[in-house]
Amino acid sequence: MNPLDVALVLVVAVTTALASQRRLAGALVGVGGVLLLRPLLGLAALQPWLGLVGALVAGLALALAGRQLLPVRPGRAVGPRWAGGIGGALLGVALVATLVTSLPIQRNPVEPTLLYYPPRDLPPAVQRVVADSVLVAWGRSVLLYPLLDAQGGVPVGERTAIGALHGWLVIDEPWRVPSQRPVP
Repeated sequence: MNPLDVALVLVVAVTTALASQRRLAGALVGVGGVLLLRPLLGLAALQPWLGLVGALVAGLALALAGRQLLPVRPGRAVGPRWAGGIGGALLGVALVATLVTSLPIQRNPVEPTLLYYPPRDLPPAVQRVVADSVLVAWGRSVLLYPLLDAQGGVPVGERTAIGALHGWLVIDEPWRVPSQRPVP
């Protein structure tokens, strides 16, 4: 585990802790964010700015709904804190999964069918950290699942989980050259 992996695990820990503090409102925001992730990724695939604005509006709407519908009441009840923590953990994992599958795919200039993920043209210090990241390697398996599975590069026991994550997190086929992509 390298510093990038530690930072990504901290993202999960922080979202879990913050949502736990907000109790049921945190659970609503966490679960709502996870459910809205796929449509927001679709918007971002059409136009990145549209996806960003959509995410900001959705996040604000979820936060306001949580605040109005499920206000935090003083007390020591454990159940609402656990619900908030679970919602926050789900959101944190979804954010990390989205981050590790969203690096650009680099093509070999000599052999365009040869792909590199993570890309090899990052600054040297960043390249070393990203290339050694366990979570980025996992993200590579999710992102390139159809290609790896066709080559027998996905263990049988992991096919269902990685295939489901690929279907949820990956829009279109980002490894294809834009002129080869099907028109929706």
